[in-house]
Amino acid sequence: MTPQTMIIATYILIFLFISFIIFNHLSDNRKDITPNREKSIADEFKDQKVLIDGDLRKEHKNEIKQQLKEWNVEVEPKMSTKTGILITGKDADELVIEEAKSFGAKIYSEESFMALNKAPQYSLNKEAKTAKRKATVKV
Repeated sequence: MTPQTMIIATYILIFLFISFIIFNHLSDNRKDITPNREKSIADEFKDQKVLIDGDLRKEHKNEIKQQLKEWNVEVEPKMSTKTGILITGKDADELVIEEAKSFGAKIYSEESFMALNKAPQYSLNKEAKTAKRKATVKV
C-alpha cells in the first residue's frame, strides 16, 4: 500500500467515525423529544372545551372521542363562547365554523386531528403506553 492510499483510507475511517457519532447523537435527542411532543399535544387540549361538528367517519369517531377522553377534554353538545377547539367532519355547518373563528377557537378537520394524533413521535409513545397497560392487567 502506498502512503497516499493509507492517507485516503485514514480519512475515510475518520469520516465514517464522525458520521456514526453524529447519527447516534441525533437519534438519542429524538428519544428525548417524544415525551415533550405528547405533552405539548395534550397541553394544547388541556382544559379546553371541544365541539365536534359534522359527520365523522365511523372508524375515526370512536378514536377521536377516546383520545379526547384520555386528555380529560370536555366535549360540548353545541358552540359557546367557551369553546376552544372545533373538530369538523364531513358536511360541517359553515355557520358553526364562522362562529368558532369569531370566538378565536382552533379549528381542526377530522383528517388534521387524526394526522396530529398519528404523528410518529406520538404513536410510538401511545404504543408503549398500551403495552404497559397490558402488562399491568391482572387476570
